[in-house]
Amino acid sequence: MEKSKHISTLKFISDAGDSYKYEIFQDYIDSGYYAVISAQQDFDTEKYGRCAVWVEINSYLRLAPSHPDACEQECKAHFANSVKS
Repeated sequence: MEKSKHISTLKFISDAGDSYKYEIFQDYIDSGYYAVISAQQDFDTEKYGRCAVWVEINSYLRLAPSHPDACEQECKAHFANSVKS
């Protein structure tokens, strides 16, 4: 049984050139929204050489708004204030 519904994904690039993504979900239990934040990292593999993978860095960023568009704006503000700098 699923406990959340994927709403949208936002991708950002920091001033340093690092890639981040915010995946927004709606929790079925309380109808609230949250984001899962991941950073892209390069890893060396034996079989495929160097590969880019997404590494989860925050599995539950609670979002205050009750509307998906407002949640996207909150994620953009979080990136600008936290990750970008």
